Amino acid sequence: MTTIRRFCCDDLLRFASVNLDHLTETFNMSFYMTYLARWPDYFHVAEGPGKRIMGYIMGKVEGQGESWHGHVTAVTVAPEYRRQQVAKKLMNLLEENSDKIDKAYFVDLFVRASNTPAIKMYEKLGYVIYRRVLRYYSGEEDALDMRKALSRDVEKKSIIPLKRPITPDELEYD
Repeated sequence: MTTIRRFCCDDLLRFASVNLDHLTETFNMSFYMTYLARWPDYFHVAEGPGKRIMGYIMGKVEGQGESWHGHVTAVTVAPEYRRQQVAKKLMNLLEENSDKIDKAYFVDLFVRASNTPAIKMYEKLGYVIYRRVLRYYSGEEDALDMRKALSRDVEKKSIIPLKRPITPDELEYD
């Protein structure tokens, strides 16, 4: 059985094995603590039997006006728990918070252009490729900025793809 709950400080000492995947971005402790303090509703963990961490999602809400959106900073599931809908459950929770609580227009995320399994999973969850960000990962690999419109974006303007790729310095940050 899977239990999804808010991430807590103690989890920082227990989730390292989930981050061992080469496609998972790993951050320093202060980065995780900032998210935990500023956006606790967007930071959750999936626990399995024996309180084993199966995966987690870390996100935030940001932007202004029609760019107000939920952002998935990281979602990862330990290899032994993949293909069990864990990521889907975590993503649904973040989308629900973005839509119902924070009234965001869309949810976005960045994924390595080479991470075909993740791209396919996000597409199954309703995400579309909005734009390509050239050399986003360590100045080497491109990212795909994927988006999913939420109920506030009635006309689905937030997911109309850009026609040209952008560079990281063209990204809007809050």
